[in-house]
Amino acid sequence: MELGHISDEEFDSHYPLRVQKVSGTQWTPISVVKKAIAYLGVDDEQSILDIGSGAGKFCLIAGSLGNSKVIGIEKNKSLVKLSQKLMDEFGLKNVNFIHGDIKDLDFSQFDHFYFFNAFEEHVNLDDQLDKELMMDPEYYQSMIDWINQKFDDAPKGTKIVTYCGDCREIPDSYSLVKSSNRGKLRFWVKRD
Repeated sequence: MELGHISDEEFDSHYPLRVQKVSGTQWTPISVVKKAIAYLGVDDEQSILDIGSGAGKFCLIAGSLGNSKVIGIEKNKSLVKLSQKLMDEFGLKNVNFIHGDIKDLDFSQFDHFYFFNAFEEHVNLDDQLDKELMMDPEYYQSMIDWINQKFDDAPKGTKIVTYCGDCREIPDSYSLVKSSNRGKLRFWVKRD
């Protein structure tokens, strides 16, 4: 099922109200997913990791637009279950969701990455879904440093798309190819 032709409102209506309410700040708009997947690739040989996939909107839309393997990792178990339910409902065979800690994941199994402020909830509690979460700027910085190193270890030609944020997670070994959406959407490639 190709989901790229429906509106954000139509797509978001598949979620419970509590998830719909934060769509504007927490989930990637469909127009952004289209631009990101056009850059990252739609080839069935490619695998794309959405870091902090939340309710799975990026993965579900991206998976419907091509044949790439699109995998989301998320630590919130209820969001992973919701994502998996929608994946099954839409019949997407090239999409998968992992519940777990990103630090336990082998990054070498992925070709490209999508990053939409995955750790922001530790420094900005607006629209948070996990009411138990506390502000933790030290944890936030440690995760930015950790992901920066993982990206730096990736092979030449690795692509990353970032949406929003200050891009501190992007190492100097990447070049900015282009930007869109008033500079909020950025397209990167590992040059060496």
